[in-house]
Amino acid sequence: MKVESKDLPVLPQQFIQAKVITYSNGRKAIVGKKVINGAKSFIKKRCRCPPVNRNEPMTKKALKRTKYHNFGRLFELDLIDKNCRFVSLTISKEKYNIYNKVSKRFKHFIGEVREKVKNHFIGTARFIELQKNGFFHIHCILVFDSKNIDLTCEDLHKMWGWGLVDIKAVKNRFGLFDYLTNLKHNMTNGKDNKFTRYPKGARIIYISPNLPRAKSKDVLFTPEEYSALQNSEEYEVYFKSHQYYDPTTQKKRNCIDKKVLILKNKKEDEEV
Repeated sequence: MKVESKDLPVLPQQFIQAKVITYSNGRKAIVGKKVINGAKSFIKKRCRCPPVNRNEPMTKKALKRTKYHNFGRLFELDLIDKNCRFVSLTISKEKYNIYNKVSKRFKHFIGEVREKVKNHFIGTARFIELQKNGFFHIHCILVFDSKNIDLTCEDLHKMWGWGLVDIKAVKNRFGLFDYLTNLKHNMTNGKDNKFTRYPKGARIIYISPNLPRAKSKDVLFTPEEYSALQNSEEYEVYFKSHQYYDPTTQKKRNCIDKKVLILKNKKEDEEV
């Protein structure tokens, strides 16, 4: 029996589902989401990263999923690097080293910043992490409407009042997002595992709802098209990854959770 090509089963073509983000300055980012089979599958399964259950204990899995989810959200922020400040806040006394107290103090700190600069303050994205010594540590981005903000490190130190303060200008916001959501491993203090320090429903990552968002849309790429973009000299590649133990090689290996392609902007790079 002769088999015609039209009689052969049609296998679904494989696609890369991604989100293309366009910023106000014309720069673009491509956030890879997942590999799917066929366009119909894309329509049915179009959804965001699974939401974090706020009522579950903060386990390693929950923390990893929280940072994975927010890593993608950060790239959707339409910010001007020169108008941002990267601030790290430390805790100096044990009596302050309680999650609820730290979270409440940060709200007071932001209120002080808003009062100081008035309407020039737009919003913040903050991350509560733990240092090796078991003390909480806050990394945050303060976003203003101008680069000429009269706010010194001494001012922030007085506003915070619980420890050391470090303030820096943001020169590479995309690389900073990966640093802020980086999952540090094997950080324990004796028998006190870092994940047990976060209470149930802890909001370790917060992004102000009033921060400006870029335009975005879901698109499909063939593996060949996506590979061509990765190898293009026009794009920078940022990875969100985690480590796992490979029993076969008995070594730690990296696994990529999310990949972001950023279109290079020569004018901005030259200014920096």
